[in-house]
Amino acid sequence: MIRITLFFALVPTLLGFAPNGLSHRRPSALNMASDDSQRNIFQNYDKPIVLVGCSGEGNELIRLAESFLEENFPQAPMDIIKPTADLSSVVAGSGLGWPSVVVVDFSAEPSDDLDLSEVTRSLYEDNGLLSIYVNVDAEEGKISADSAKTKSQLDESVFMKFSDYELCIKGEGTEGESADWDHIKWELTRLVARARLAPAIPGEKAPSTNTAHLTMGENTFFLSLSFPEISQVEPYVEEMCLDVDAMEYRTDLLDCRDSRFDLIYGMQLLRRYCRPFVVRVPALPFVGNVLEDVMPICYTVRTQNQAGTYPDDEAGISKMFDMLGWGLRGGVEVLDVESAWDKKKTDDLLNEAKERYASQVLGSHHVVGKEISREEAVELFQQCALDGRAHGAKVVLSIESEEKDRMAHEAAIIATSLAATEGKPEIPNVSLILGDVGQFSRIVNLPFTPVTHESLPFKAAPGQLTAKEIMAGRLLMKIIDSKRYAILGHNIAYSVSPQMQGSAFRAAVLPHEYGRADVETVEEFIDSDFFKDPKFGGCSVTIPHKQSIIPYVDVMSEAATTIGSVNTLIAEIEYDNDDFKRVIYGDNTDWKGIFNPLERRFGVQGEDDSNGIALILGGGGTARAAAYAASELGLKRVYYNRTPSKAEQLAESFGGTVITSLDMESENDDEKCLGDVLSGDASLKVIISTLPAGAEFVLPEWLISKEDTKPVIFDVNYKPYYTKLLEQAEAAGLETVRGSEMLWEQGVGQFEAWTKRTAPYSIMKTVVLQNCLPEDMQ
Repeated sequence: MIRITLFFALVPTLLGFAPNGLSHRRPSALNMASDDSQRNIFQNYDKPIVLVGCSGEGNELIRLAESFLEENFPQAPMDIIKPTADLSSVVAGSGLGWPSVVVVDFSAEPSDDLDLSEVTRSLYEDNGLLSIYVNVDAEEGKISADSAKTKSQLDESVFMKFSDYELCIKGEGTEGESADWDHIKWELTRLVARARLAPAIPGEKAPSTNTAHLTMGENTFFLSLSFPEISQVEPYVEEMCLDVDAMEYRTDLLDCRDSRFDLIYGMQLLRRYCRPFVVRVPALPFVGNVLEDVMPICYTVRTQNQAGTYPDDEAGISKMFDMLGWGLRGGVEVLDVESAWDKKKTDDLLNEAKERYASQVLGSHHVVGKEISREEAVELFQQCALDGRAHGAKVVLSIESEEKDRMAHEAAIIATSLAATEGKPEIPNVSLILGDVGQFSRIVNLPFTPVTHESLPFKAAPGQLTAKEIMAGRLLMKIIDSKRYAILGHNIAYSVSPQMQGSAFRAAVLPHEYGRADVETVEEFIDSDFFKDPKFGGCSVTIPHKQSIIPYVDVMSEAATTIGSVNTLIAEIEYDNDDFKRVIYGDNTDWKGIFNPLERRFGVQGEDDSNGIALILGGGGTARAAAYAASELGLKRVYYNRTPSKAEQLAESFGGTVITSLDMESENDDEKCLGDVLSGDASLKVIISTLPAGAEFVLPEWLISKEDTKPVIFDVNYKPYYTKLLEQAEAAGLETVRGSEMLWEQGVGQFEAWTKRTAPYSIMKTVVLQNCLPEDMQ
């Protein structure tokens, strides 16, 4: 029989997502393009996911739905609902929300009273659900003859039309549980994680998971692949992953370039090859966890007119735009869009990317076989900005003499300056010159430089250098300098920061060093040769100097000012009044160390969740960072400290309520207890303890045993690994966050502030855990 199965995990309390129902309609592309607040309509998506397609012998759709819920939401009860023909009443009546999966499998037996094509359309258009086409190869997936015929007939008119993402499967589903099938399951999780990302905003420099100024940041490299078969890459992947931050998927060079299935499947294959060996890549957050092994892909269709091979006649350009759309369906991180072609098709593609995807757009143009002026090159950078919709611009020039090998770089600088003057987005400008005569341009270009690798049998383009060659050239020419960093504090021999940041510098092949500055007073540090050294790049700041360093900071971030403490110094050389001077910036990333893990677990609370509460224990500097993080999460703040005056200071600074006890009921009218605050519709989302581990604090039994209250327990201590509070929480079955996670999260923020590029997340996390985990757990 034809089957629609709804896998429903009942976890609104666990994740903090209240189902919003399924009644909203999709806004039009026109409205989306004019309203930045609605970019990527799937950001923080909290409704059911739809898997649609035809299963083969491996029953792929059902198995994917089961594994997605079981592996990502292991604590959630799972119900299977089999609706009648009136699907709309089932969906509306069930109150389905996140996470749940609707499976529409066209391979099951047909039913006279159910039109699956209409069901698929309704779920996508009327209910606005995130739909993923699970495209199983008919032959290798062993789909029945009737189902294969149905699949062929409906591939574009239903499956593609009523889905946003696509997951391609060959014979992996027929193999049972295997490494191949595990990767397919991983790909589904990756696609959903990408779909739920905050959109990249052109010109936005504030660090986030999806900031182009980090993805295409300083000293980042993508490797240009030029094999006709993607499987030919596998022998070289381990070495290549050590040196690059992304892989360029040159679709125009692939033998399978006209097949949507094969191009998307090839990207999946490339990611699978890279996963065991990634080093420099950032994290992709997803539901309380992160994917640490996702190699970013820059998806390119290079036309003949633009130094590529894809036909650039009318039919070829039309197909090129189709292929770019396939890249979005595959969940690429960066989409290279040539700026020279059909404006309407370009607008349609960019509107679609803006409305429904989180991919960053790299506008590009190649000038082949002729030399243009610097002024014309500036105009090309402006053209590649794609009317303010590109997140980066790439212009590649041709020159006749080495005397003009700086022209692309100079044009990029001018274009950035003009954008600032005109109030337009300032985006990373990739400036290159073709051929051997342009090798210098690849050295002076800091953002997102295309490279080859010494292990490869051939280069993708003449004049390409390896990342090692470019970094050596930058050091030799003093384009980048070796900088000195340290952790500033007192009695800090215990600190893991030197190992964590030092390993991160080495992973990104940056020539910096990181040590300890152990001093009793800040003045000792300010007077030291270390601070006065021109190579001083910044430092981490820990107790007891987070407040006392402030008078020596030139510019404070908003977070540092509000929290009232600095944990990060950044030294910048800036040009002002016809002279260069050093400017010391002060920031606070402690709050991000608290915010990031909690955002992954229950998201930022909206107006519908305005009753969410964060209980903050303690009254020191970390408690202030916790209060700031809770405010950014949209939570009401409740403070408890044995010294009530300190809790009152927090309330005065960040708003919120002070309680005098953690009891369920007040003993007298003068006392305000936690039970009073939690009455009514209040929902306790998280308890953040900033108390020292030596206090051996535990929560009252009534609080952790409440059936209707399952807060996340966050203990900021990273040693010992098990505090009394964490032991109590885990015994009660509550979700926990350790200080070790806060440590590497705030460290990632520091690394990105210093280097202006993405941090090697997995490296930093691993180093912290190696130093924090008990020996029997390593």
